[in-house]
Amino acid sequence: MNSSQYDAIFKYAGLIARLFLFVFLVYLFLVAVKLFGTAATVYTSYDKDILTTLASQLKNPFTGLCLGIILTALMQSSSATTSLSVAMVASGVIPLEGAISIIMGANIGSALTCSIVSMTYIGSSRQTFTRAFSSSLIVELFNILTVLICFTLELCFGYLSKTSKFLASLIPASAAGSSTGVNPISYAIDAPAKGIRDFCLLGLSPTVTTILMAICGLIVLIFSLVFITKNMKALMADRIEEWLNRALSKNGYIGLLVGVIVTVTIQSSGITTSLLVPLVAAGALSIRTIYPIVLGTNIGTTITAILAAMAFLDSPTGQLGLALAFAHTLFNVTGVILFYPIPQMRFPVFLTKRLSVVLTRSRWYIVGWIAMLYFILPGLGFLLFKNFN
Repeated sequence: MNSSQYDAIFKYAGLIARLFLFVFLVYLFLVAVKLFGTAATVYTSYDKDILTTLASQLKNPFTGLCLGIILTALMQSSSATTSLSVAMVASGVIPLEGAISIIMGANIGSALTCSIVSMTYIGSSRQTFTRAFSSSLIVELFNILTVLICFTLELCFGYLSKTSKFLASLIPASAAGSSTGVNPISYAIDAPAKGIRDFCLLGLSPTVTTILMAICGLIVLIFSLVFITKNMKALMADRIEEWLNRALSKNGYIGLLVGVIVTVTIQSSGITTSLLVPLVAAGALSIRTIYPIVLGTNIGTTITAILAAMAFLDSPTGQLGLALAFAHTLFNVTGVILFYPIPQMRFPVFLTKRLSVVLTRSRWYIVGWIAMLYFILPGLGFLLFKNFN
């Protein structure tokens, strides 16, 4: 064989190795989510009052909304926030309605990654920085507007909770108590979590066991998400650039679809939107051009919650976790339906252009905007609303 044939063999071998690594990392992710849910179950079975306390505080949807923004901004991962929310709901620790508010807050908090990337251009010319910042501002404004509408619909009519429960009810339930056989996939996910739980309970109190399991689950969850993103980004790097170029040369709906596919592939909406920042900063792309791709990334990122819900399908309350995952998808799809098909409704683009010019007049305006949006207002809101049920 000549050198080109050897290169081809090594290329395909590397591709197969990365695909196997992807499967293993997804498995680790599911185990981590299950471990966190098991930890929550252990603690709530020991401390019955915690259920009442959490349910009481999350009765006020504004509390959940503020909490979702803060957690996602701190962890820099909406996937981690949504996955943990699914685990808590599927374990019966927090109510579905409260978790939906957390999910909506997570969508707002997820835009911080793109804002941080745009801040690297703060030393460039004002025109370049304005373009860079506008690419993150379009993500923030779209998410804020979608939250305003869906949050109102949920408060008034239970739009997300009722619809998502109905959709989840269409999926055949396979509760552990009604299953006569052994599901090998569920067993492979459950066994490590139960093994760690039983080992810890042999010599430790339920409180210490819960803390250790939660920490372990969170570490493995973040580890798996980070390396899924890195692995798939390395695997698909050339294809992502090719897909974006093809999408941008055609109509916006192709761009929206590419945004979905790329985000599902690399498991990170933040990475996808951050890839657009330098292109917009350089003037190669406009806000109007990247707008459908940004919308597509919001839909694509919901696959993480659906994957997390799969870890609890054999649980008696697992259908609630699935309902939360569906609520997340429905929320983002609703935003796209509202703000894209009708050209006159694409005003987030107009708002972004105007607001980015105003905010980039001073660096302190930018710092104030980020601090207020992600930390100050949500923090004050959480402290205020948690006492009003």
